[in-house]
Amino acid sequence: MRRKAPRAVNERGGERAEPETAADRSPLTGGHPAILATRERRRGAWVGALAAAGLCIVASDAGAQPRFFLRVAPEAGRAAVEHTKTVTIRGGSSSSTSPSSGPALAGSLSAGFLLPLPGDWLVGAEIEGVASGRRTLEGTIPPTPDGNPHDVWPGRWELRDLYGAGGQILLGRGLGDGRPELYFLGGVRGMRTEFASGWTNPATGTPGEDRRHLDRWPWTIGVGTTLPLRWPVDLRIRYARSVTNWIIVQEGARLDYRYMASALSLSAGIRVLD
Repeated sequence: MRRKAPRAVNERGGERAEPETAADRSPLTGGHPAILATRERRRGAWVGALAAAGLCIVASDAGAQPRFFLRVAPEAGRAAVEHTKTVTIRGGSSSSTSPSSGPALAGSLSAGFLLPLPGDWLVGAEIEGVASGRRTLEGTIPPTPDGNPHDVWPGRWELRDLYGAGGQILLGRGLGDGRPELYFLGGVRGMRTEFASGWTNPATGTPGEDRRHLDRWPWTIGVGTTLPLRWPVDLRIRYARSVTNWIIVQEGARLDYRYMASALSLSAGIRVLD
């Protein structure tokens, strides 16, 4: 008879899924996710498809010749995360929230095109790959000492971006020959992220942790300018925001982990082949 492998134990003493299995793999690595913000991903796919179709129509009507480019850029900014933990047992629930913020570093490589339109207008799109500086944002969930079975126990939590990929639409205008271009940009960036939420049993002092690698899908919006130097310099300021929910359900208990993340970043890149 084959013996069953031991299973991890969660905050309330029940069994939970192993923290990293084939079911946890993401679309970024070719697998199927177990827990994802699927609505965000579907919206991003529809928006991207509609935007790409619109650009093709514009290019066909205007007879414009696209300008293709590669962009290499470091990014620096500040990120903030608010982690909320909710415990539900026998119809009652308790929640506790903890914020954290800190510097964020990354590097990106993108490829795209721009279509010149009448009136010095520009419209385009790009896809990008992102390597994160892997800085960890962390905090401590405060307890809810109300004497209820569903009290939240105190514990450390973490969020750490690993790598990602995304796409965005560009809409701008040139200020004339030999002068800068200004543009708006918006899109979605999928980030492979490591999440963790820990606890300490106040009665026994025994610590524990739930940890997973999941995808989060920040919407991004920003402004940029391209300076027409020998190697065009591309400057961007961008804001990103995402909400990721991670749920563990067991007999008699449900644990909800919610991570609301945002970031404001500045990138200075060089365009090649522009």
